[in-house]
Amino acid sequence: MDKEISVSQAALAQLKEKSSGIERDIKDLEKKILEIGGSKLLTQKSKVEGIRLHINLTNDEITKAEVALQKATKDVAKLETSIENNSNTLAEVEKELAELVEGISELETYVADLREKVESAQAAAENSKEDLESLKAELDEQEARIAEFRSREVYFIVIGPSKIS
Repeated sequence: MDKEISVSQAALAQLKEKSSGIERDIKDLEKKILEIGGSKLLTQKSKVEGIRLHINLTNDEITKAEVALQKATKDVAKLETSIENNSNTLAEVEKELAELVEGISELETYVADLREKVESAQAAAENSKEDLESLKAELDEQEARIAEFRSREVYFIVIGPSKIS
């Protein structure tokens, strides 16, 4: 096995030497072609390299545009889903708002009725207070008469009927 590995490594080394020799020959031939063709060949080579550069730049821009288009498509889908969700949420909130407004209206009616009842109760309390004061004054007057009557009664009992004449 070691023998096969060493034979393969030797063959690989020979191939590397040959390929490096071929690469040198290619470079030498390119130099000779450039010397023979001169400026026209250099100009054409420069144009080809420029066109390749433009093609590469354009391909890069196309790739970026395709990526941007895919991202925009995904974003549109996400935004449409978000709009739909928000529309549903808005409908629910509007329904809740309508219920709350209705509840507020009912509460306002209840509060107005309650205010009327409170005002009626206050008026009744005021009338009752006035009636109470009137009854109290009448009671005081009657008590004063009773007291006067008792004092006369006591006077008659103490003095007696015989002394009145």
